[in-house]
Amino acid sequence: MHHLLQDIGIALILATVLGLLAQFLRQPVILGYLLAGAVAGPALGFGWVQDAASIEIISEIGLILLLFVIGLEMNLTELRASGKALLIAGLGQYPLCVLLALPAFALIGLPLWSGGKDGLYLALVSGLSSTAIVVKLLYDKGDLDTLSGRVTLGILLAQDVFAILVLALQPNFNEPSVLPLLKTLGGTGLLLAVGFLASRHLLSRLFAAIGRSPEMVVATSLGWCAGVAGLAGALGLSKELGALVAGLSISAFPYSVHVTAKTLPLRDFFLTLFFVALGLKIVQPTAAMALPLAVLVLVTMLGRFVVLHPLLALAGAGPRTAFLAAVNLGQVSEFGLVIAAIGLSLGHIQADTMAVVIYGMAITAVLSSYGIRAGDYLWSLVQGRLRLADEQPSTASVARGHPVVILGCHRIAQELLEVLRHRDEELLRRVVVIDFNPEMLARLQAQGIAGRFGDLSSPDTLHHLGLHHAAVVISTVPDSLLKGTSNAVLVEAIRALAPQAVVVATAETPAQAARLREVGAVEVLSPHQLAGIAAADAIDAASSGWPSMASKTLLRSTPGV
Repeated sequence: MHHLLQDIGIALILATVLGLLAQFLRQPVILGYLLAGAVAGPALGFGWVQDAASIEIISEIGLILLLFVIGLEMNLTELRASGKALLIAGLGQYPLCVLLALPAFALIGLPLWSGGKDGLYLALVSGLSSTAIVVKLLYDKGDLDTLSGRVTLGILLAQDVFAILVLALQPNFNEPSVLPLLKTLGGTGLLLAVGFLASRHLLSRLFAAIGRSPEMVVATSLGWCAGVAGLAGALGLSKELGALVAGLSISAFPYSVHVTAKTLPLRDFFLTLFFVALGLKIVQPTAAMALPLAVLVLVTMLGRFVVLHPLLALAGAGPRTAFLAAVNLGQVSEFGLVIAAIGLSLGHIQADTMAVVIYGMAITAVLSSYGIRAGDYLWSLVQGRLRLADEQPSTASVARGHPVVILGCHRIAQELLEVLRHRDEELLRRVVVIDFNPEMLARLQAQGIAGRFGDLSSPDTLHHLGLHHAAVVISTVPDSLLKGTSNAVLVEAIRALAPQAVVVATAETPAQAARLREVGAVEVLSPHQLAGIAAADAIDAASSGWPSMASKTLLRSTPGV
């Protein structure tokens, strides 16, 4: 116990120092955590951590809590709305990535089946992405609730299922059998059934009884997470899958937001130890590792683009979503480490292959950290270089016949469309909404509102949309949610294309409002100001029924009132 506490203390101190250094140098914090593990580890560092196995156990708790929080925050309704993209991409991505990687490893002389299975294992590992890394980076970036974020998350969940199947079949690689596969599928179905039935009939009543005690709600939720994760382990499944099911099963309860808020600090603490534990595994590199490592990194990162673009195009998600999903998923998974470790224990692979997987995860984790943070900027570069067409081809001159153009269907735009629906349906038919979310465009189309796909961060988009015909152009998305552009940039571009148009933009601060008027905005919308006006109107409407001012003064001066 003494060594465990000492090792955790050393790991946390190094993670803090190197994490702050990475942040100061504008590098991914994950890089600092990996370096902390390498510095403290026995192979490359000073050997300060003596009980790496215990820290690895603690880091596993971080993964379990991460999957639990993901389940709590998942919106099943929105996931179902993206069903076609998730179904096609989720089922096709992993098998196709493995099939793409197999000949690559065979070409460099790694055995696939007879005489060893090093190439096979590296191919299996290359198709899996890191849930821990992706979800944390997307959460920090605020992209989990975007279409590309939901597609990414859905593919990660499908990958977890494939990973569980691989884990179930591994012991039988020498003598393949169908029985382990059937056992895994049956166990997964049983886990889902138990989780959701118990949630509906037991947890709902339990939460209703303890709802007035926030501490008990959190304690009960964490206990539920541990119980379902333990059940998953008893069924021979992944504990992480059990934690995900536990979170999903209570995500519909009103207490889920409170539980999420209370669980996040615990999750971040344990995840820090997870990345440090990964750094502890980094060993001395050898020349023999160089070529397999280079191939692993290339097929992992480039393979996502080769596979996901046709799959998501087939699903109708569009090139932008496919590009961002490929960037998001470009790293080796923690599941890959588990698969490789089991393969090593079974004698299927060599120790050097295990080291290649560890280095591959470390390298791709750092590279994808940069990629995910700069995903929208990278897309704008690729779109500009390749002159990619919009996802819906009929965007030319959309403003002709639609003199009112709304850029971005944010909350203000949604409220505006609702008001027009009740006040002036004729005017509503002359409105066109430009947005990059195909799901939102489909919703608008179902309501009879014209919508066109357009990435507002692309300089060519506004030109191809034919905004020179527009009479009114309204930007409803605040700068904090715009990717790769700003309201000021949009107003300047609109003014150059349609100098006669009435331009309305959105500002979050007085300084932004002043800048927008400077560059040509006729009106500036402020969400805070609009909320204040609405509140004042509500007070004015209610005040007509209040007592007179004299009566109120008398009431205040009356003892006991």
